[in-house]
Amino acid sequence: MTSTEKAARYCQQSEALFECWKQKEPCGEINHREEIFVRDGVVCPDIWFSQQIRPLYLLKEAYSDPGDPDWSLVSYLLAEESVGKHTTWKRISEWTQGLFHTTATSVFPYSKVEKGIKRGDPIYHQIAVMNVRKSGGKKNSKMNAIRHYAETDQKELLEQITLIDPTMIVCGYTISCLNIILGKTVKDYARPETFSADLFFLSELNGHPLIALDYWHPSNQFPDMMNYYGLMGSYQQALQAAQ
Repeated sequence: MTSTEKAARYCQQSEALFECWKQKEPCGEINHREEIFVRDGVVCPDIWFSQQIRPLYLLKEAYSDPGDPDWSLVSYLLAEESVGKHTTWKRISEWTQGLFHTTATSVFPYSKVEKGIKRGDPIYHQIAVMNVRKSGGKKNSKMNAIRHYAETDQKELLEQITLIDPTMIVCGYTISCLNIILGKTVKDYARPETFSADLFFLSELNGHPLIALDYWHPSNQFPDMMNYYGLMGSYQQALQAAQ
């Protein structure tokens, strides 16, 4: 199947998934029908499915103002408007550049993103972004609430990741949710004797290798350069381990 055919299939299947997801029967306090539902996923399918490196950023939630209609994070990232002081998207653009150019033998040098970068910049066309919590998002939610959404929507979240088909997943403080979604332990917090301090993990998806990077959320308050080299160092270790 060509990359164009894969992109067309993805668009069709993800649209059907979101339609069913929005209308899913309420479960306790989780009610996608009544809450603002935020769609996400591959930003530019035609580009994504032609790439050998496909980085998916697994984040916690998107939030909206009360009374807003349902909206699309993909459309938000395609809009040619400045990211301003929005740390999340500024960092993701810096990280993405590094992930595409770092190898097992060389870390790509940090390059600070200019203040004038727009969300529609081509760097965002190369990524996929997925929130665990699709509705009812808040500026600050406890991780127990995010994990509850991962458990309740595990089937849909797994189907979405399978359709996206990333080669790496950058977990923005969400690797415990990734354990739930994949139905297997990528990183084991419960067993100290097997716990790894590494920030990278090797797994498999759709029959190909998958790198999972356990990292901070991109909106964290640590310096940009520290963020960048911490992630690139973990990624380089993963590439070395996969050889």
